[in-house]
Formats: sequence, structure tokens, C-alpha cells
Amino acid sequence: MKFKNLNETEKTMIVRLYETSESRAKAQETLGDMFNVHTRTIRKWAERLGVGVMAKNITNPSKIMVYDIETSRATVKVFWTGKQYVSQRQVVKEPSIISISWKWLGDGRVYDLTWDKEHSDHKMMKSFLKEYNKADMVVGFNNNNFDNRWINARAMKYGLEVNVYVKSMDLMKQEKKLFRMIGYSMDYSSLFAKVERKQGHEGILMWDMIEDGTPEQQQEYLQKMVDYNIGDIVTTEELYLRLVPYLKHQVHFGVLHGGEKWSCPNTGREDVEFIRRTVTPAGTLQIIMRSPDGSQYKINNSQFMAFMDKNIKEVCGD
Repeated sequence: MKFKNLNETEKTMIVRLYETSESRAKAQETLGDMFNVHTRTIRKWAERLGVGVMAKNITNPSKIMVYDIETSRATVKVFWTGKQYVSQRQVVKEPSIISISWKWLGDGRVYDLTWDKEHSDHKMMKSFLKEYNKADMVVGFNNNNFDNRWINARAMKYGLEVNVYVKSMDLMKQEKKLFRMIGYSMDYSSLFAKVERKQGHEGILMWDMIEDGTPEQQQEYLQKMVDYNIGDIVTTEELYLRLVPYLKHQVHFGVLHGGEKWSCPNTGREDVEFIRRTVTPAGTLQIIMRSPDGSQYKINNSQFMAFMDKNIKEVCGD
């Protein structure tokens, strides 16, 4: 049985079991028996439906996009094999974006787009940028170096509007900055953080089939790439939620939505607590606060006084 054959009742059943089961493993086992498929298939279906994520940790009303892209290869003309310099004049076909998958943080649905039958990403980019440009922040894995620059480049190529000032949270960059780990791949990071593991794929064969296969092979393997892409999105979202308490915020979402400067930058929540005072090398007093999600942040003394005034008024009345 394939995902496309599921009706809406069956999809709702999968979502409901994921929400009510004591664990994802138990839900996968039950659904596997019900549909007579492997639990790995159930996990892929759940990823397509965007369930199984730690949604209880999501309270942020902002538009945070978790996204990932897959790109094609360049075709070049060379005289021989081995290490050599390849100039842009030898490129006979430039690479482009094959697929884009994204979801809004906390939203159950995962969206995906692919290039057209002529292997052009123009129409896909026009559609995706309508969503990308709505984001208050984008989250990805190595996206500062890869995905964001690809999006900017393809937008520039086609003369499309793109928000080059969008705030970005690159989880790989943050991990390298904050943690000493033996590896920083998404697969190892998800294993280390004990979240949904990154999916595997058939390697370079997938690209061979998508780029040069028969129409049937291209369709088959393009769907496999989309499934792989969607799996990356689910892993990236869970990893982000796992890392939030340790990350320095990129956007103050509290202020963005009209809240106080002393509110939690990650969620905008005001039920925060004082931890301790600290002082900068220049002698400026700073206050370290903690949000219910475990994240810590700093505010200045005047902001802390405003926080204390609000709490005093709540206790004593205006």
C-alpha cells in the first residue's frame, strides 16, 4: 500500500494514533499491523503528514519556517579524469534546485515542490518565495552556507523578490559554536540529541535516475527524493526544539508581537523568571532570565525593573 492510496479517514486515524499512543514506536507498531506494512513505512507516512513532532514545546505564534532543498549536479566537459581545475567555461549545464520542502514550526503539514518536466526550477521558485518571504525566521541545517545562498541565487537569476534580510537559524553552525561533539552531520546530531533520525537514501543512484532516467524512473526517484526531503524537515524541526534552551535567539519574537523587552525572545511568553545578575567587562549590569521552555536570555537593568513593576502590580493591584 502506498501513501497516495490512503483516504482522509485513514490519514486522520494515523494522526490520532500518534497523538494518543504512549510512544511513537507503539503507534508505528499498531498502524503497521493495521495496514499490513513495515513500521518504516508508517514512519514515512507520519512524516508526510507532519505528525510525531514535539508540538507541546511549541508556543511561538511567529512564522518560523523549517526548510530544506536538494539540488542537481553541474555537467562539465573535461579532457581526462583525475584532479583538475574546471572553469565556468567548461560547464555545459548549470545545477538547479530539484526539490524544496518546508513546514511552519508547530504546524502539522509539510509542503513540497519540485522542478518541472524540463528540469527548470523557475516556476517552483516563484511559488516557494511567496511562502519564504512571509517568514520571520528560517531554520535549517547548514542553511546559512548552502540553502539560503541557493535560494538567493536562484531568485536573482529569475529576477524574483526575495527577503535577503530574513533571520536565519543554522543548527549546524550553532552546534559547532556551542558544543564539542565528535561529529556535526545531521545524522549524528539527531542521534546525539535523541530525536527522529535522518533518513537514508540510495546515494548517487537517486540523482542519476532523476536527472538522466526514463520518464518513469524520473517520477519514481523524484518522489523518493521528496520523501527524503520531508524526512529532513521532520528531523530538523525536532532538533531545533531540542536545542532551543541552549541557543541564542536570532529574533526577539516577544517584541515582534508587541510584547515587552523582558519577555522571552524565543516564545514571547511573560511567565519568565529571574536567575542571576552578571556584569559586562565594561561594568554594565545585566540580568539573566529563564523562560518556561528552559531557554536563557539577558536583559538590562531597566528592563528588569519593568519586569519587577509588572509582578508587583499583579500581586498588590494597581
